[in-house]
Amino acid sequence: MTDWTPTPAGGGAGCRIVDLPRITDPRGNLTFVEGGGQLPFDIARVYYLYDVPGGESRGGHAHHDLQQLIIAAAGSFDVLVDDGSGTARFHLNRSYYGLMVPRLTWRELGNFSSGSVCLVLASQRYEEDDYYRSYDDFVAARRAAEAAGEIPAPTSNR
Repeated sequence: MTDWTPTPAGGGAGCRIVDLPRITDPRGNLTFVEGGGQLPFDIARVYYLYDVPGGESRGGHAHHDLQQLIIAAAGSFDVLVDDGSGTARFHLNRSYYGLMVPRLTWRELGNFSSGSVCLVLASQRYEEDDYYRSYDDFVAARRAAEAAGEIPAPTSNR
């Protein structure tokens, strides 16, 4: 069973740590993610980041509709999430934990350890039109979605 842990206080747009099922075995451990209810979306795309040079960051954008589960398949890294009103930082360093990132959440990934692999399961195929690469455009879209009742308004203020 998947365990959903609340986001730290101070923002994060409903991001959650997901405790993925794991099977321990002396020959090596196994963790899995399956469609059909384990995630709040169907998996449409899988990609991974690796060989990120020291001091570099990835992300720096938000998505209008896409949702993601971000997993540190190897090594560790930080994910900073922002709902336009507050931020939360998650340190991912276990392959059996994932960070669920809902739509209209700004994310930045950094502090990659040597040899780290960031595995991402996404709810949609790549579509450039789904990206907000300008923070101001993201905040405006987020506020509009909150006002329309499409997403809940954050409970914290900057």
